[in-house]
Amino acid sequence: MDFFFEVLKNRTGFSRIGRINLLGSQKPIKTPTLVIPFNQVLMDFFDFIESFGNHKIFLISEPKYLRTQVLDGTFKASGFVYTHYGTLQKFKQILTERKEIIVDHDVIPIIPFNIPTTSINLTFAKAEIKHHLQEVEKIIEEHPKINFGFSVKLFEYFELVDLYIPLLQNHKNIKLINFLDSFNNLNYYRNIIDLIIKIKRELDSNHVLMISGNITSKYCPLLVYLGFDLINVSYLPYLATENFYDTIEALLPTYKIKYLPCNCFACQGKLKDLLQEKYSSEKMVLLSYHNLITAKNYMDKTVQYLHTEDFRTFVEKNSLNDLNFSSLLKIMDKEYYEFVKFYSQLNQKNKTIESIAASSYYRPDFQYFRTNLVKNYNPEYWTRLILLLPCSAKKPYSQSHSHQKFYKAIRAFHEFPAFQEIILTSPLGAIPRQLENIYPANCYDISVTGYWDSEEIQIASDMLGDLLKKYDSDIPIICHLEGGYKEIAKKTEKQIGNKFYFTDIDEQITSPMSLNNLEQLIKEHKDDYNPPQHQPKTSPLTQTWIRKLSKIVDYEYGKGFGDKLVEHGIRYKENRLHTKMFFFDENSNEKVGTLRYATGKLRLTINGVEKIAFDESFTNYVIFDGNTIRGNTLFRPGIKDIPPTLLPNQNICIFDKNKENVVAMGDMIVSSKFIYNSTSGRIVKLYETK
Repeated sequence: MDFFFEVLKNRTGFSRIGRINLLGSQKPIKTPTLVIPFNQVLMDFFDFIESFGNHKIFLISEPKYLRTQVLDGTFKASGFVYTHYGTLQKFKQILTERKEIIVDHDVIPIIPFNIPTTSINLTFAKAEIKHHLQEVEKIIEEHPKINFGFSVKLFEYFELVDLYIPLLQNHKNIKLINFLDSFNNLNYYRNIIDLIIKIKRELDSNHVLMISGNITSKYCPLLVYLGFDLINVSYLPYLATENFYDTIEALLPTYKIKYLPCNCFACQGKLKDLLQEKYSSEKMVLLSYHNLITAKNYMDKTVQYLHTEDFRTFVEKNSLNDLNFSSLLKIMDKEYYEFVKFYSQLNQKNKTIESIAASSYYRPDFQYFRTNLVKNYNPEYWTRLILLLPCSAKKPYSQSHSHQKFYKAIRAFHEFPAFQEIILTSPLGAIPRQLENIYPANCYDISVTGYWDSEEIQIASDMLGDLLKKYDSDIPIICHLEGGYKEIAKKTEKQIGNKFYFTDIDEQITSPMSLNNLEQLIKEHKDDYNPPQHQPKTSPLTQTWIRKLSKIVDYEYGKGFGDKLVEHGIRYKENRLHTKMFFFDENSNEKVGTLRYATGKLRLTINGVEKIAFDESFTNYVIFDGNTIRGNTLFRPGIKDIPPTLLPNQNICIFDKNKENVVAMGDMIVSSKFIYNSTSGRIVKLYETK
């Protein structure tokens, strides 16, 4: 294993699950994780050893700990990062003196950055950084066997960041990038996002990203969301010396505390009796322990959500702890989505996706759903009537009581396969019935109050308008809606040329009288438009699941591919547990794909994708640098070529090196942008090979 770091999975935003393989620990270090400070005061505190003895990675700031007795002692299972707070000259001296132990124990020394960021002017700052980088380059070249960390610090002049890039590109033994003090002033959150994106766009994707500075517990979810693998919490013991108690939500001065909200050893022991003592060394140690254990517990919770829950919702809830967090999240969603989507997981399984507030409206997976649906949606050419319906709490909508009643009214007409149903909802927008089973339409949830804010209405109206513009303007649109749903339709009506007809709602939208009014309206207008082509009554395309398959294939693979697949003749069958729908070639009886309800994602088989993959507009593929694949993972060295649009978790086929045969099917682990900037790592998780 010769690579230092590898990404195992992408999660929402820039968050990722990774593994550091060469850092002196007995086992690879799973990331994200905290970097815990290593100092004499804490070492002498038995409960610190008890609580953190098995922690994954520590930060050494004193050279006296760079010795075998420490690194191979109690903490021999852990990895170590060394940072120096003095001059570059002193760092060079320590590096020379401790070189052997640093190399033997795979310690990562972080090259110090001690240029004042309050430089006189741009010219002075630029000259200082250039000189610093020249000295750093000498150190790196003198020690080729050492894996270094390099600190990047923001100036008032953001353009100076460009000076760092060549050094980081040219030296492969810089494995870790330390964002130094980036979060000390959150008013510059655009600069923070710009810096992260610049690093991802221009440098090796397998750099470990570490954040240092004024970091407290509440930062953990947001920092993980921004893609940091290591979070240095050395600031917390310093806060203890200033008599600050970390509650996660805030830092409280100890003189204010009357009730300790924590059950750690310190809080349940002597700390409560020492809160009013201003200069107690024992209090400082106990407070340091509490602050670190609070951060550790909250980070454990963060990583738990990252692995098993809807992490984005967790981040949104956490952002309420700081207005700057909320601002950063909104800016990232609205202004940086086109880049973020290449690093964000856009599909999840077995999760209820909670939309808790306006902060959810533009989360990456929701935006991708809206934009990709509108881009790839291809109207059925035989459509003669469009029906707008409200959403339901139960997913998929067709299984809800309300939609069962709508179904009964709509299917009273033998022409119903020519009716296009579109469901209005917040915050997703407008969902054609055929796509109700895909993520996130199959699993989102939102608080229902009956009140819609202007942004919700605008999102749904814009998406509905984009969909309806794909249809002939003579097709009548029947709206079985009330409240905010009706307001969406009224707003959209002003944008397009179609005629809208609204049912009279009597008390409730599902009341017998309301449903009868719906039937009457359908009866009045179902023959208003005569499509240029009619679908034969015997065609399988009139079957609900075939219509769904066609549109799901379009959504996942591109406009028009659904019709190409189903034109060969498809039959379908649900499994006995009602968790999957299987699709088969009607002639050969070979399986062409499986839709798992838990993921809302279609996986085509090799037999299925071969029916569409050789079209020149097909882009869901990777070209393998060979002819036969073994195993269940495709790594970076095995890739010959890719299109630039691949996204994490996207279903793709793998061609042989001549692009003549499909040799495997799989799901992307990372994106095209990641692949372009990497030479190692996992790229595709395979589920079928020839």
